[in-house]
Amino acid sequence: MFHMVLLAVDGSENARRAAESAVGLVADLPDSSLAVVYVAAVPPSQSRIVKANFDVHALLEEDARTVAGPVLHLIEEAGVPYSLEVGMGDPASEILATAEKVGADLIVIGSRGLGALKGVVLGSVSQKTAQLAACPVMIVK
Repeated sequence: MFHMVLLAVDGSENARRAAESAVGLVADLPDSSLAVVYVAAVPPSQSRIVKANFDVHALLEEDARTVAGPVLHLIEEAGVPYSLEVGMGDPASEILATAEKVGADLIVIGSRGLGALKGVVLGSVSQKTAQLAACPVMIVK
């Protein structure tokens, strides 16, 4: 059924609930695994980049572990195998690119919970992801 589940995280309460759903799903499916993706909206500061010898990926992974720490702890406690993927830029585009890269059969993402008018005007990451994904998307409230 689902062999590779992609979980998008951003440190929000909705992302934590999405993680609980994804962990429960992967734990119940034999031979399935989880890829966790964190997307930074802005690049690390120049001083951090210089201190890290221009290893931006390492900085993004460090930020991901900080922001998504509780979610990663939840996944580890459940004994679910996972990989951590990071990106930078437009969250929906990066989530979709990561889903393609890892061969995701399902994307699990938290709902932003925008009001009806804001959702129509601005859209949301979960809505854009669901509209453009090549695989099913589970939006968790």
